[in-house]
Amino acid sequence: MAPRSTAHYLLEGLGELGVEHVFANLGTDHAPVIEELARWRREGRAAPRFILCPHENVAIHMAGGYALATGRGQAVLVHVDVGTGNVAAGMHNLQRYRLPALVMAGKAPATSRGELVGARDSYIHYMQDVRDMPSIVRPYAKWEHSLDAGIVAKELLRRAQAVMESDPAGPVYLNLPREALAGQWEETAVTSYPAAKYGPLKAAGADPDAVVALADRLLAAERPMLVTAYAGRYREAPALLDELARLAGIRVYEHNPIHLNIDRTSPCFGGFAPTEALAEADLGLLVDVDVPWVLKDRRENPATFWAQIDVDPIKQDIPLWDFPRRPAHPGLLGARAGAARRRTEGAHG
Repeated sequence: MAPRSTAHYLLEGLGELGVEHVFANLGTDHAPVIEELARWRREGRAAPRFILCPHENVAIHMAGGYALATGRGQAVLVHVDVGTGNVAAGMHNLQRYRLPALVMAGKAPATSRGELVGARDSYIHYMQDVRDMPSIVRPYAKWEHSLDAGIVAKELLRRAQAVMESDPAGPVYLNLPREALAGQWEETAVTSYPAAKYGPLKAAGADPDAVVALADRLLAAERPMLVTAYAGRYREAPALLDELARLAGIRVYEHNPIHLNIDRTSPCFGGFAPTEALAEADLGLLVDVDVPWVLKDRRENPATFWAQIDVDPIKQDIPLWDFPRRPAHPGLLGARAGAARRRTEGAHG
């Protein structure tokens, strides 16, 4: 078969990832992708749906909304340095919401005299060539790379998906130089990377001993409290949390919630400001929450026993984080309800 462009393998690779939508704001740096889309349409091939967005802020937040509803990251395609700049605030939002998105930005061509297909042919290609373009969004990206050689297009896409959808999820950033997109490769040279071997990893498993130890403390506590923001990202979590709260008499607070974490009509829902409960609590649980309360407003009781259940217990993207916690294993929430029930049933014969 005739060689295909890197843009062809980029579209194939997105399909292999299960990407159905590309939220795009296009420019001259995307010409090979546009040409390939036209060829695919002419040949009747199914490509990811490109949704044209009038501004990058729209594109990144549409991808964020999709991820919030489905848990799956989609692609965002923006225009060089200015598009990267416009998408930065949205990437900040997705990072803090733990939402995956594959943000791809074109890059001004590097060749100027026609040495490669896709070389500079416009004034703007000089003006949009900047130093260290990824630095614009580096604080908000879990991972970044540049597609400098089309032969690794599918490998880079799979790696990007693995990082963005692994816990805790977040946006990733990939540069697409125009000459690289226009490069030609034999189909036998471009390798696919299946999700079973190279896909994302999710937090899993709870230490049974940790579950039982925490359940014992919880059932012995007189004034337990729990603060969460992200627990509801698991659809079954709100019902489990309400069941556990009623069983063990836990007051549940949502501080700056990202999801609905507990039925707001539950007698155990304490509201959105946990500061008043801090002084009296003898046991506290931090469950998938970044900022459980504002330390300036209220300090915790030093006698309170705190346990943390989180996919990101160290808060790697927050430079200063000094809330009390004894880290527990991720995935403990679902197991804890059953363990607490068993301990309670045993106590009552």
